[in-house]
Amino acid sequence: MITIEFNGLAQELGYNSSLLQLIELKNLNPKSLALVLNDQVVPRSRWAQIECQHSDKIDVFSAVAGG
Repeated sequence: MITIEFNGLAQELGYNSSLLQLIELKNLNPKSLALVLNDQVVPRSRWAQIECQHSDKIDVFSAVAGG
């Protein structure tokens, strides 16, 4: 079991999941999100390849169109 920080809240994961699996577990639409892992923006194309690690800090933001 690992503990991560997701949008400022501690959360335990029963197994190492990818960033994409975590987003899906939260029932979020990955197409409308931006993700920051440990203060680094992660391109959506890499979410399936990166596994969550103990103490990771993950922040998710909704993409909003505007001008």
